[in-house]
Amino acid sequence: MYTYESFVTDGAFTLLRPVISSFLLITVVLFILVWLPKVMQGFLNGFTVMAITMISIIVSGQVLFFEAILADELGLGGGSGFWMFLVIVILGIVSPIIYFIRHREAGS
Repeated sequence: MYTYESFVTDGAFTLLRPVISSFLLITVVLFILVWLPKVMQGFLNGFTVMAITMISIIVSGQVLFFEAILADELGLGGGSGFWMFLVIVILGIVSPIIYFIRHREAGS
């Protein structure tokens, strides 16, 4: 029925999973960089942390929305995209908070 059989895995639509996985990886790397000692954070500033966080949340939310539409139209399940999006949102909220708390304490 489908052009590529890899679009469906165990009845779940998985075509867009690599996109959400990539943003999950980016968000996890950002979270780890925020936790590193100040010496290792030379290329991070408040703007980059907020920009990466907002782009990750917005784009992965759009991908989740379109994945849900496609899965519904094809009569398939959604898979684990929602849970990955939830982790992206949680890490995306926590990372800037940690960054700004650590830099406020360092500035004082």
